Amino acid sequence: MRKEKTYGKAVRIYSWIVCGITPAAAFWLLETMTHEISTMTWPLILLNLLFYYLVYGLILALSKRSFAALTMGTLIFAFIGLADYYVITFRSAPIFPWDLLSLGTAATVSDNYSYALETEQIGKVIGFVILLAAGMFTRIRIRYASFQRGLLTVLLIVTGIAAYSSAVQTESLHNAVGFYPYLFTPNSFYQKNGFMVSFLSNMQYLRISEPKGYDPESVEAMMEPYIEEAKAQQAEETVQPNIIVIMNEAFSDPSVLGEFETNADYMPFINSLPEEMKGSVYVSVKGGNTANTEYEFLTGDSMAFLPQGSIPYQQYMTKDTPGLVSWLQQKGYETISMHPYNASGWNRDDVYEWLGFSTRLFKGAFEGAEIIREYVSDAATYDKIIDLYENKDEDTPLFIFDVTMQNHSSYSKNYSNFTPDIQMEGTGANEQINKYLSLIKKSDEAFQGLTEYFSQTDEPTVILMFGDHQPNDWVVDPIYEANGEVQDELSFEESQERYKVPYVLWANYDLDTEAEEVTSVNYLGGILLKAAGLSLSPYQYFLEDLSEQIPVITGNMYMNSQGDIHNHEEPDDVENEEALLNYERLCYYHLFEEDMDQSLFGIGEE
Repeated sequence: MRKEKTYGKAVRIYSWIVCGITPAAAFWLLETMTHEISTMTWPLILLNLLFYYLVYGLILALSKRSFAALTMGTLIFAFIGLADYYVITFRSAPIFPWDLLSLGTAATVSDNYSYALETEQIGKVIGFVILLAAGMFTRIRIRYASFQRGLLTVLLIVTGIAAYSSAVQTESLHNAVGFYPYLFTPNSFYQKNGFMVSFLSNMQYLRISEPKGYDPESVEAMMEPYIEEAKAQQAEETVQPNIIVIMNEAFSDPSVLGEFETNADYMPFINSLPEEMKGSVYVSVKGGNTANTEYEFLTGDSMAFLPQGSIPYQQYMTKDTPGLVSWLQQKGYETISMHPYNASGWNRDDVYEWLGFSTRLFKGAFEGAEIIREYVSDAATYDKIIDLYENKDEDTPLFIFDVTMQNHSSYSKNYSNFTPDIQMEGTGANEQINKYLSLIKKSDEAFQGLTEYFSQTDEPTVILMFGDHQPNDWVVDPIYEANGEVQDELSFEESQERYKVPYVLWANYDLDTEAEEVTSVNYLGGILLKAAGLSLSPYQYFLEDLSEQIPVITGNMYMNSQGDIHNHEEPDDVENEEALLNYERLCYYHLFEEDMDQSLFGIGEE
């Protein structure tokens, strides 16, 4: 009997110790899955820990058994930790609340990634397994005096979690714990604040607040001069060329990151083109979230005024949104979008209709097309463009927006239908960079073929090609290594080179304008229209004026007319404050105003 009592007492002591340690251990394992715990201060460590204890406590209150609470809680945090690790690996940014809306899109490309873990992460998984095993041997049972007492306990903990979630979004708590506030550096944001505090703090951005001093009537009054300019310029149009826009998946020139040698030129055709046809365009994303580059190009709005990592296509766009597409449709263009993948990705099946595309082609339109790795090749989408051109109404100009898939990550698998032929030379080279550069070479070859075809056609045609983003961090790490640099140690200004991609403006006749040397993707639609000899919408004339003062603006930074790069948190840039605020108000009006004047953006009287 005494031995049984001693054993029972030992089990209870063991159980309470494990219950006390497990939430803290789960916190440590989850955080160190992606970064050193030393990046966090003690106030933020304690603030994160509180959430873990609340979650484990809630499960214990509901299940009334310690082994069930410890098992379920540990599995939840292990899953979150692994998911965050893979998301950072694949797109170089952590999980945001709005990523839950993108699960369907992520699932469609998940087969192309490698899920092998590094040794350090394997150790963390083993740590979670040890926690699970330790929890299964605990024997604490909760007995409530009544059902009402149990319900009250659960409600109190739920209230605590709700209060916690609300509190971590407040400025007063942020100031008290030394919260790192800079959303434009999401990896640092999560590493310094902790995953749960960062994730819950970001929940406040699921809904966007009105900009300072926002008033729809004032926005409309501000646009009056641009309305008059649009009317005056529209009468001067003399030609309506066919317009082809190619937003090329993961297309970039990694040489902007540093010098490196290859066994052959990976962009020989584009490099051979005259400089006046080419430029660099800054985008707001890297490694993924293609839809945001689309959004900025097709609408003229900027991600600068939306939360880091948010996806307007999925979160904010719910209605007809006039812009480049509707403006060209109004001018008599047949507007066609094509994307050789699933229509549901990034909600494109709805969004393309809201943007004004009269014809929308997705994966089903490319049956039998050439496949490179697992995706339809660039050349196959260009064949479709040629087919559309050859079968068009002779009196109707075409606007085609082609979002390619050929170069989509990842670059770790081997395929029988793809043999890399570009090799980076030097000690830092790896398979991923070689495969990536080889895909860029195929894009270059396909683009050359497209231009060669249209150079022989009679109808005037303008072609714009640009990349949607650079690849993931781990793909370009060898370039930094070859130059003695580490990505995590770059200055803010240096890190912005990761958001620079090339663009090419080609035509089968002489253009009156030259490509801007440096711009951002929100301005690119207006640059395209001017090159094509077409008038702009009032909004695009506003953007043209803005670009003289702020030639580059992205979700991460803006560049002033002197070429100085600023982050969006700088409070002392008085010179550009008013221009930025006017742009923010106009973007908000465009995206959220229910009764907006659509003629400002692309729908109105000829």
